[in-house]
Amino acid sequence: MNNIAAQEGMETLPTAAKLTAFYLSRDRVLGLLNSQHLPAHVVAVLQGHDIQMSTAILSNAVGSYLLQTIAAGKVKTLPQLAFEGELKEGVPFIYNGHVTGKGFAAANKTPALSLTEKLDEPLANKKLVFEFSKNGLVNDTAYTRMSGSTRLFAFGYITGIEDTIIRAVPYIVGDLVASGHAMASPFVPTLELRPEDIGQFAGMDQTWFPSEAEFKRMTMVPELAVKELICRLLGEHSVPSDWGGEESDVLSANLVVGGRRHTGAFLLKGPARFHPMKPTDLGKNGDQLYRLFNIPAQIYVVQHCHAIGAAVRKQAEAFALARSFVAPCQIVFMDGLTTARLLRAHGLWPAKAPTSRRGKTA
Repeated sequence: MNNIAAQEGMETLPTAAKLTAFYLSRDRVLGLLNSQHLPAHVVAVLQGHDIQMSTAILSNAVGSYLLQTIAAGKVKTLPQLAFEGELKEGVPFIYNGHVTGKGFAAANKTPALSLTEKLDEPLANKKLVFEFSKNGLVNDTAYTRMSGSTRLFAFGYITGIEDTIIRAVPYIVGDLVASGHAMASPFVPTLELRPEDIGQFAGMDQTWFPSEAEFKRMTMVPELAVKELICRLLGEHSVPSDWGGEESDVLSANLVVGGRRHTGAFLLKGPARFHPMKPTDLGKNGDQLYRLFNIPAQIYVVQHCHAIGAAVRKQAEAFALARSFVAPCQIVFMDGLTTARLLRAHGLWPAKAPTSRRGKTA
């Protein structure tokens, strides 16, 4: 692969994240990074020289340069590459989430290791397989941390695409953690913002939980009513009309978080499909989330009249993570319960349940 790191901008981290390595391919990383921009001790350890603190350098120092490379190259996730028609051999990508590690047991005498995971839309029915060697394991912790069912961050590139398998090799595999914390904690959860943290959405009764029958009243609330309420709360004097090519339902620079204004992009889903949100609910091509994150915003809000399913959450978190390497951002999941609380707080909660076809209230 060509060097995808910019010649400039290698001095500062793009995010408040730190990458701790468990696996690192020295040869591939040397081919990726520009050694002229690396300290001499980092170059020495990547070249295989046995110097003092070499394990610590591989574990804790090299990751920062690879994060900068990811940011400079605007490296994307597999779903983003799929939507853009760029899913092909040799293309770099990032992955953060669940994997199953195989080959780490003491009984395994071969050097071959793998991390696998079944993918969701738009790559459903495909499996991601990272293949690499024990020679790149950085420390003994790697054997336990990468074995079996686990969650990891990986930066690698595609080596082959088959009918049901996407094969890849990693530059680095490790933990993406929030920097500046006394205790290591995952970085991705820091990307999520609670709806009630938005100043205009404060005042919701967090102790109110509608019964199942009460919750069905959400079917009586059209998407337009939610959009109008959000626009009113944000001080937007016009309500955008829907059209097929839109990237967001509402775009506002008036979201107040922590006393400061932020730009927010909203994806809204009404009761036309009153069930937990799935990727297939997000537009004809399932690309509404992808289009949402193409907007330069600081806060991305995914709203639905029902629950927001795990596959949608994972995809949104992946897009938010990729975006955060370029510019700081956060994501808000505003499910049916939160939407109901917001409607109720502003006197818009329906007074009675919907009437069934038999004339009875649900």
